[in-house]
Amino acid sequence: MILRSSYFMIRRMLRGYLAHVILILLPLALITILGLVAGDAVDSHTNIPFMDMISITQVFAFQFFGGSYTLEFIRSDLIESTKWRLYSLPYSPHEHAFSIIISTSLFNMLQGLVMVLFTHYVYDVNWGNIGIVMITLLALSILSQLVYLNCALGIKNYKTAERAGTAFGLISITLGGVWFTIPDIGILNFITSYVNPFSLGGGATYAVILGNMGDALLYIGILLVEAVIMSAIAIYIGRRKFA
Repeated sequence: MILRSSYFMIRRMLRGYLAHVILILLPLALITILGLVAGDAVDSHTNIPFMDMISITQVFAFQFFGGSYTLEFIRSDLIESTKWRLYSLPYSPHEHAFSIIISTSLFNMLQGLVMVLFTHYVYDVNWGNIGIVMITLLALSILSQLVYLNCALGIKNYKTAERAGTAFGLISITLGGVWFTIPDIGILNFITSYVNPFSLGGGATYAVILGNMGDALLYIGILLVEAVIMSAIAIYIGRRKFA
């Protein structure tokens, strides 16, 4: 039943054309424009072309906003006034929530993969090991969906929950040093390097490109641990809400 429900969730997401524009076409447009500005410039420290760095930044940044799928489905199916339709079926809310997380995580990862393949074949961006990139995208996508799930379950007002999920993404991107350099200060440096999801996703990719597979696996492992923590929080809130 969970797999069948996930299939219908994916069909619902395929019909969300505006979301495709925002989560795929918009970042690709930004990559194209910023890439034209950067030209053939190369980072002096890593010898990685700026075009590659721009692509990695945009792809991982937009993974955070795919969590809006989970927020919308949880609200419409389990919380809003139409929830009675699901409760009338021999199918528990917990199973439905699980199917939402599975389908939205996979779908969001595939959206990221489309951008990875596009930039690789059109702009010759070096992503290193595509398999590792897929795993990293999936880990970050799962974490993003779970953050939005907790927002949906823990915050009554839909707009406030949406803003909270967006704020999580923006804070993570900011701590990744996208808009300005983060001061190299003790605990802040530790957070930006080993806690911040955006830094972990990008760090795993750069590690693969530079041949540091051990670091890549470490960053992915931390992302998965954070996802497990978010899952535990969601289970706790969910049991209290749907008990």
